[in-house]
Amino acid sequence: MAFSIGVIRYLESVVYKKRRDPIAVVVRCILVLLSKVYGALLWLYLLLFAIGLLKRQRLSCPVISVGNITVGGTGKTPTVQYVCQEFVKAGRKPAILSYGYRGKLKGRFGLVSDGKSVLLTPDVAGDEPVMLAASLPGVPVLVGKDRAVTGRAAVADLSADVLVLDDGFQVWKLYKDIEIVLLSAVSPFDNGRLLPAGRLREPPSALRRADCILVIGKSDESMRRSLIGQIQIVAGLKPIFWGEFVPTSFVCLGSNSVVQIESLRGVKVLAVSGVANPDSFETALGEIGAVIVGTKRFPDHHIYSESDVQVIERIFSQTGAEWVVTTTKDVVKLQRLKVDVPILSPQIELKLENESAFWSLIND
Repeated sequence: MAFSIGVIRYLESVVYKKRRDPIAVVVRCILVLLSKVYGALLWLYLLLFAIGLLKRQRLSCPVISVGNITVGGTGKTPTVQYVCQEFVKAGRKPAILSYGYRGKLKGRFGLVSDGKSVLLTPDVAGDEPVMLAASLPGVPVLVGKDRAVTGRAAVADLSADVLVLDDGFQVWKLYKDIEIVLLSAVSPFDNGRLLPAGRLREPPSALRRADCILVIGKSDESMRRSLIGQIQIVAGLKPIFWGEFVPTSFVCLGSNSVVQIESLRGVKVLAVSGVANPDSFETALGEIGAVIVGTKRFPDHHIYSESDVQVIERIFSQTGAEWVVTTTKDVVKLQRLKVDVPILSPQIELKLENESAFWSLIND
């Protein structure tokens, strides 16, 4: 694992030009070439749908997709949580369809939650589906590589009347009634390059497929005007909404006791994360007044081991921290291990501006 982390960090330093030595220049040129090959193959694949050689399957109930055009870091999973909570309030019966990234599930699909109990662990189903299942009692969560298969099972066996795709923008084989695409307010198109020379899964022009665009993060009026201009150049006049994720409280691992935001102001914390955008998580901690005396970053979707816990405990002791604070996605993987330090995870809510207009679009 240490080797893979080192490779990832080296490639990131090359991609974002933090390294400028001759070897780094050669590696960057190779990555750019590979990104062009990836882009060409993607264009050919999507062309097969455009000319009708590949067909999109339609399911028997509405399908809502929450996705993005970059690799990780925009908040797809908590947005899915928000969407499902609102559907439940409206009397609908949503079910979540997830890919189960980095899970070890075998077979066509797995039932993470039947709406009553969490049935699979993060190492089997992936961290995000388990997090969603734990946070959304009453909402079934299914994982599988073929969303049409999991969708039909959700409708037939679990009486779902609306399906929500977690990370669904690149699910091309399924017809979707609404495409909600998330962009980061800070870096909507990363460095402008496709994988592996950047974080873009698709070129920005793919936003033309979106039904609405949700920009996540703090932004002032000047920043918004700039972002709107950038988006409209590549996507046209799409509805644009603005939101940010706000911590409302913290929950203590083990006891499930609630710690209020105010209790962390001025308190020394160790920030631990295995997410695509740790900067955002750490910035949010600083904004509520916590004093970050140390950080430990693991790769996105990291599955924690006993040795990882020992590292966290050692850093906790060395820094004099009073709490370890980690993300909701990480805590579902840490709770299965024996941890001898106090750990908090935030309860996050999506604060959406012009919420009524957003839901008018969804319900139309």
